[in-house]
Amino acid sequence: MNEVKLNIGAGRTYIPGYVNIDISPKADVTLDLSQDVLPFEDSSVDLVFSYHTLEHVDNYLFALGEIHRVLKHGRPFLLGLPYVTLTQYHLVNPYHHHNFNEYSFYFFDPDKLKGSAVEENPILFQKVFHHFHYIGMFHLVPPPFRSWCRRHLLNVVRAIDFGLLAIKYPQQRITVSTKDRFRLQLDLFQCLFARIPYDSPLPRQGKKQFPWSMSPRKIANLVQTWWKGGL
Repeated sequence: MNEVKLNIGAGRTYIPGYVNIDISPKADVTLDLSQDVLPFEDSSVDLVFSYHTLEHVDNYLFALGEIHRVLKHGRPFLLGLPYVTLTQYHLVNPYHHHNFNEYSFYFFDPDKLKGSAVEENPILFQKVFHHFHYIGMFHLVPPPFRSWCRRHLLNVVRAIDFGLLAIKYPQQRITVSTKDRFRLQLDLFQCLFARIPYDSPLPRQGKKQFPWSMSPRKIANLVQTWWKGGL
């Protein structure tokens, strides 16, 4: 049985083999994430990828609720977002409606801050990892000082990536191993690398070469580029 994978926010690029969703008519499915339900049954989707999209959605909780609704229990939501303290292209951007940092999804984790706002919604996620895209020399700073810089300075981090798992049955704990965490990070990297611009000469049914079919040196260079925030 084929897995169902969604690429949400496919206005400029698409991913072959995914259902590409956006408000743009170029996408496979055109809808408004702020108000339109995703055209999938409950717990029917295996993976959702979204890169720099949720910050644009007015009704962010509605969109996140729809993503949670369609995901199967324990399946990943992989996403990237601008970091809260980025001034140049985020805080001054009139099209960005929400802010995010490493604690944003604790408010949907029953073991963290879920319920702290006395909210009533079924949205539950468990964060498996986050990855900072540091600006300039900050990626060379020792970790304890990085943490201080993130808390007290502006323009330390450009963006942040997340790997989340949908929780549909709170009584069923999700155990995540180091291998599982690494696998999710590779899945995110694969999604990033697989994006193809709509105006690319590659056909819509064409397949892009994935990292593991390349030389070890090229793979290492691509991973290093992603780690430094270049993808």
